[in-house]
Amino acid sequence: MIFRRVNRVSLVLIVLLCVTFALGAQPLQEQKVPTSEHTAIDALNRRVTVNGPLERILIAGRAAVMPADALFMFPLVANIEVILAKTDQGLGDFFPLLRQEYATKGRLGQQIGVEEILAYNPSLIITKRNNYDSVVKLLEPFNVPVFVMDLETSDAWKEEIVELGKLLGDEKTPQKIIKLFNQREAQVAQKIGSLKTEERPKTLVLQTALSDGVAAFSVAPNNWIQTFLVEKSGGNPVWLESNVTSNTWRKVSFEQIASWDPDEIILVNYSTPADEFIEAIRESPQWQQLKAAINGKIYTAPADLMSYFQADSRWILALQWLSAKLHPNLFSEVEIEAEIYSFYRDFYNIEDEQTLSLIVDAYRRRSNY
Repeated sequence: MIFRRVNRVSLVLIVLLCVTFALGAQPLQEQKVPTSEHTAIDALNRRVTVNGPLERILIAGRAAVMPADALFMFPLVANIEVILAKTDQGLGDFFPLLRQEYATKGRLGQQIGVEEILAYNPSLIITKRNNYDSVVKLLEPFNVPVFVMDLETSDAWKEEIVELGKLLGDEKTPQKIIKLFNQREAQVAQKIGSLKTEERPKTLVLQTALSDGVAAFSVAPNNWIQTFLVEKSGGNPVWLESNVTSNTWRKVSFEQIASWDPDEIILVNYSTPADEFIEAIRESPQWQQLKAAINGKIYTAPADLMSYFQADSRWILALQWLSAKLHPNLFSEVEIEAEIYSFYRDFYNIEDEQTLSLIVDAYRRRSNY
């Protein structure tokens, strides 16, 4: 009798415990997938909000390499699917070195329709500012988060990487990146800070292109990264005298180049190696009369798989390289290849020696002229 009573009591207790556990467990089940919200201000001064976990990021439109460069500085991206538009500018593609899948899978075209973008069901879309009409404006009715980046100046790189970090929920990585940028900039600024005006060589950055088989040359606007690089590396950008106010490269004639007669000339080409232009210049009697040619100071802009003389993350390497070219006595201890190694280690967390060697080998091939 006592045994049966104990069993009944035990049974009641067990039932009560099960009901209590079930009731108590219900709220915990609702919290298993916590909702998160991150907000940032993009380059168009728009407030962009991402709700929930980031599962898939899509980088759309032209000049995708720049926002992609920024995004892959964040270690957390290793656990996120990233769909990329084409980023090979003609010298090679950097991103297959980060993810092998980019070497085998098809990539988005730089001109892509809204339907195709939405079909990927992205948690976040990132694009360049110049894609407003072709990407941003068309996506506005669909209430999908689109984060616009400009990244055309050194300040923009630092400011926008902070906002991107807010959107990704990682505010520590931008602090690290900005510190690295500032350290390298400070090393240059410290050495050239006392230069007198006459100690700053007249410097000309020319973009090269072939037009109907004839070499054409153009100069950058005053407020672009190419101008910034010359000024911050202790040079005098001679093309500022022409008051270039456009927002694109402007063609210049050889007569204009000759009138500037710069001390140093840097040739930039974003789709093919510039060595053929150097060879043509060496064979040209006109060019050989220029001061820079006489003194052997016509160079091709440095590059590995990407040119350093553009507004991607490698602008800091261009600054270090150009400072050493313009002022070799001040920067005699600078070893650019060592700086390239440390750049990819520090900014992109690449530790594989084979990958780093591949990048430096590409730099050597494209910087022999």
